[in-house]
Amino acid sequence: MNASEIARLIGDLDNQAISEVEKALNEGESPLDLLQQGVIRGLEIVGRKFESGDYFLPELMAGGKITETCIALINPHLPRDDSAKVGVVVIGAVQGDLHDLGYGLVAKQLELAGFEVHQLGVDIPPMTFIDKAKEFNADIIGLSAFLITTIPKCSILIEYLRDMGLRDCFQVIIGGALTSQEVADEIGADGWAPNAVEAVRLCRNLMEQRGASVSTQQ
Repeated sequence: MNASEIARLIGDLDNQAISEVEKALNEGESPLDLLQQGVIRGLEIVGRKFESGDYFLPELMAGGKITETCIALINPHLPRDDSAKVGVVVIGAVQGDLHDLGYGLVAKQLELAGFEVHQLGVDIPPMTFIDKAKEFNADIIGLSAFLITTIPKCSILIEYLRDMGLRDCFQVIIGGALTSQEVADEIGADGWAPNAVEAVRLCRNLMEQRGASVSTQQ
C-alpha cells in the first residue's frame, strides 16, 4: 500500500491506516514519504472536512488519535541531522484548545528540518508561551488554534509581548483549521501556514529575515 492510500484511510478515519503504516515500514517504504505523503496529507484531508462542516470535533479528535499512533510508529525510523540547529521554536495549542491535532506534525517536520522544538502541550495560557520562549531562548512561538473561539488567545499573547517590550524578541506564527493569512494579519502575527510543510518554509524564511542561521535570540 502506498502513502496516498494511507492518506485516504486517515481521511476516512479508518484505523486500518495504523496497520498499513506498520506494514509499509516492514516492507522498507520510505518513512519520510509515509510521514509527508501519507500521515500529513491524511490529516490535511481531515482538516478540510472539518472546515467544510463534513466533520465535527469528535471526528477531528479521532483523526488526531490515528495520526498520533502512526507518527509513533514512523518516528524511530526518521532520519535526523543535528549538525546545524536552524533555530528554536516553542509550540503548542492555545488556551481552550484541548488537542494537539496538527501542531504535533508541524513540530516533527521542524525537527527534521533542523529546528530545536519544544512542544508545550495543549490548553496553554499566553503567559506560559512567553515564559517558555524566554526559558528556551526561542526564536519563534508557534500557536495552534483549531477552534474559532480560541483565536483571540493568539491576539492576547501578541498584546502581552508588546506590553512587555518583547515583541521584537520573538516571531509569532499561527495555524489551525479556521485560521488564515487574513487572521494572522489582523492579530499582528508574523506568519501563518496551512500545513506542516508550509510551516517549515515559513519558519526558515523568518529565520533568514532575522539573519540567524543558529539561534541568536535576545
